[in-house]
Amino acid sequence: MEFPESHPCCDQFAEIVGPRLARLQRLAWKILRSDDLADDAVQEALLSLWREERLPPNLDGWLVRAVVNRSLHLNRTRQRRRHHEERACLGRSEQDPAGDASRPLETAEVARAIEAALDALPDHLRTVFVLREAEQMDYESIAESLGVPMGTVRSRLHRAREALKAALVATATVG
Repeated sequence: MEFPESHPCCDQFAEIVGPRLARLQRLAWKILRSDDLADDAVQEALLSLWREERLPPNLDGWLVRAVVNRSLHLNRTRQRRRHHEERACLGRSEQDPAGDASRPLETAEVARAIEAALDALPDHLRTVFVLREAEQMDYESIAESLGVPMGTVRSRLHRAREALKAALVATATVG
């Protein structure tokens, strides 16, 4: 089947591509994960078909290849745009966490809450917690330095973490 040069037969074109449209849109969506971009890819493929002087011998294969190529092109374009936008944002003060005036205040507030929660711990729990988390000592070294069994170190560390968690949650709900 050939299209006349002026394509006055839109109905004929619609009859040819209509049954294939849903499949082509699903294919494009699987590549692009966007309804709008999938519609664009299918539309561009159909426009290319419209511009052809005659129908390709394997119309389904031609359309699938055209939709896949246009979908991949749109994906590359979207990734390049995102990359350039991210690079452009790096120089902006809005992206700089140091530019946030409330950040130092929030950090100081969290630090005070942690210090208060650590101070509230009994000595035997605080010691194990500090040796493990601040000094990065392993359980065996902590047990050896404190002269207690490793199971005791594990249980004290667990209780210290739970107590800190409860204290910080209580602080967060109050503030």
